Amino acid sequence: MTYGESKKQVLALIEEYAPNMNEFTEDEDIALRLPHLFDLAYQELAQNKKIIASKVYAEKEEKEDKYTSYTLPSDLYQIKSVFMLDASNKKCNADYYTLGKNKIYINDNTEGQTVLEYYKFPLNINEETEDDFYLELDQDAQTALVYKVASDILKTDPSSDYTAFATEYQRVLQMLDNRKNIPSVTLKEYQFDEEQSEFDI
Repeated sequence: MTYGESKKQVLALIEEYAPNMNEFTEDEDIALRLPHLFDLAYQELAQNKKIIASKVYAEKEEKEDKYTSYTLPSDLYQIKSVFMLDASNKKCNADYYTLGKNKIYINDNTEGQTVLEYYKFPLNINEETEDDFYLELDQDAQTALVYKVASDILKTDPSSDYTAFATEYQRVLQMLDNRKNIPSVTLKEYQFDEEQSEFDI
């Protein structure tokens, strides 16, 4: 979903949607606050439903028994895993260590590319963000985002009851599925041999 589509949903929820307006609302105060409230909720949800990214560090041509320093991605939130891919793309253990907040050291003797999988901070949303910007959150988290922003807009309005949106946000938040892989089981059919009184596998 795009930022513009998400804005329309928020404004429709709080009954402020004006499709013919540039900002989709006639309320200038809401239009002014909307990008900042979106960004706060967007960053919060990225820590609840994490965004996975990756960076590949190329294999060194000259093999030496030393570790070379590389800069970690600037949008890194948490490291998920670091592994090596050999020439046949087989996943292997990587020889590395991290130091400080933004450095990773990789052994130059590594036979293959080193892959950093990490959880990232999303790009910030501000007044310059275009409506066609695609949100980096998963679809279920985008639903939670809409209710969170709607709740935050109405919090400062004493005549509005924002609690219904806050409650719905908490409900959707509890339903977020953080699994990236779902375990599966393969069942095999067995034939029973009455004469042998055994199962044939």
